[in-house]
Amino acid sequence: MNKPAFAALAEYMDLLLDAICVVDPEHRFSYLSPGAQRVFGYEPEEMIGRSMFDFMHPDHHAETLLRAEQVNSGRDVLHFENRYIHKDGSVIYLHWTARWSEKDQMRIGVARDITAQRALEQEREALIERLEHMALTDSLTQLPNRALFYDRVRTAQARAERDAGGLAILYLDLDKFKAVNDHYGHATGDELLKAVATRIQSAIRNTDTAARLGGDEFVVLVDASHTRRLDSAIDKVVNKIQAALKPPHIMKPGSLAITASIGVAMWPEHGHSIEQLLHHADQAMYNAKRRGGNSASTIC
Repeated sequence: MNKPAFAALAEYMDLLLDAICVVDPEHRFSYLSPGAQRVFGYEPEEMIGRSMFDFMHPDHHAETLLRAEQVNSGRDVLHFENRYIHKDGSVIYLHWTARWSEKDQMRIGVARDITAQRALEQEREALIERLEHMALTDSLTQLPNRALFYDRVRTAQARAERDAGGLAILYLDLDKFKAVNDHYGHATGDELLKAVATRIQSAIRNTDTAARLGGDEFVVLVDASHTRRLDSAIDKVVNKIQAALKPPHIMKPGSLAITASIGVAMWPEHGHSIEQLLHHADQAMYNAKRRGGNSASTIC
């Protein structure tokens, strides 16, 4: 079969960074411009006569075949991306524009290598994800911070209002934590806080959220949006947290007992806003602490 007329311009096409590809209806390369070597790594002669699927990443075969058939039927494809395997074995990202040549009965496409662009986009997305994680996560314990906790509470309130459910906030303060810092140092105190965070997280349900407000103060959202038995849900979570904290924390100098005073505030009984709920849960926590700690209390 004769080469398309524009093949005579090949001596100028080597200036193009893109690859011009001519593919027959059976998806075999019939012609490739000199830029193909820069894009695919292969000399054009190594690809001509072979199926495009021989060089394409297998994850894109089905979607590319669908687009190819659309072009074969006369429909232009102006924006399409897939991946190929470069001659050196690396994966490259390509952006394609393609149309059908009625005269040549061939599919003509232009491939642009956007691998570097995709890498920059992925790096940017990863950076944004890390920044979002840092903005919403406590750096020491990796639990949600105050901002994320507030957001989770607002979402739970909206669900509870819709489903006639309920929610509660538990306010936890470790008993005698200051003595740990004073006696063993802040490094040991931080180690203990991380251990406590892990134990609390393991004790709560998937629908609940544990967060660290700062120091040795933790909060837990008990989300009972889909049940009317809020009291039962609170009791189960409190009991599991207390059981999780009961074993002493083992460290090099010895072991540390862990207990916490827990205050409970329920929505809407003890307030409609997050601030009101936290205030009442905090007051209930101090009531538990005044009784000697290692217990839970609900504000009256």
